[in-house]
Formats: sequence, C-alpha cells, structure tokens
Amino acid sequence: MKHTLSREIAMKRLYAETVGGSDTLEDALEQTERGMSDEDMLFSDRLYEGVHAHLEKIDETIEAHAKDWSISRIAKVDLSIMRIAVYELLFEPNIPEGASVNEAVELAKLFGGEKSPGFINGILGAIAKEL
Repeated sequence: MKHTLSREIAMKRLYAETVGGSDTLEDALEQTERGMSDEDMLFSDRLYEGVHAHLEKIDETIEAHAKDWSISRIAKVDLSIMRIAVYELLFEPNIPEGASVNEAVELAKLFGGEKSPGFINGILGAIAKEL
C-alpha cells in the first residue's frame, strides 16, 4: 500500500520543527486538500515519532553518506525528506527499500529544489546499497 500522503504529512511536520514551528498532525492536514484514512494517519505518526526516537542514528547515517555535506548544510526540506526515508530503511523492515527511496525522490520533486531529487536519490541509494 502506498503511503505517499502519510510521508508528506510527516515531512511537513518535521520541516516545520526544523525551522522553528510546531505543526501538529492536524495543522499539516489542513495544508492539504486530500483526506487521510485512519491507517494513513497512524502511519504518518509512526514515521514522525520514529524519526524523533532515532534522530541521532538517522543523522549519523545521512552525514556518513553525504560526501562533503554536514547536516547543517543540507536544505531543511531535503533533510526532512531524507530523515523519513532513512528511518524507514533502518527501522521499518516491512517496507521495501525501493519504495522508501522512490517516495522520497517524489517528495523532493514536489517540495525540494531543482537538484534535490538527484541529491536525495544519491544519498539514499548509497545507504540502501550498504544495507
């Protein structure tokens, strides 16, 4: 099952925190015109909470694979997208690696800069290959 909207909502909440906000699930949902099932809301919350629970390990993994980039230099939207995908890669064994990477790249196309999809794909691809 695709959880595209779940990932988008989790990413928006993480991004809001990164730039000093505090969006709740409800706040993030208000920013979209699509509805969410209860299952999707639970999955979005699981992603969001999972990133927080494992943030240090996630950031270490990203930084180890982001050649010449520190976490502080990565665009906040890109970082939020990658944190979700890396959480999935490391801690959600029932989600295929390809799905996590592809969904992250699609989010990057929608919300990131021109080079975001390639940048994110490169880092996540290296992480997935190592796993």
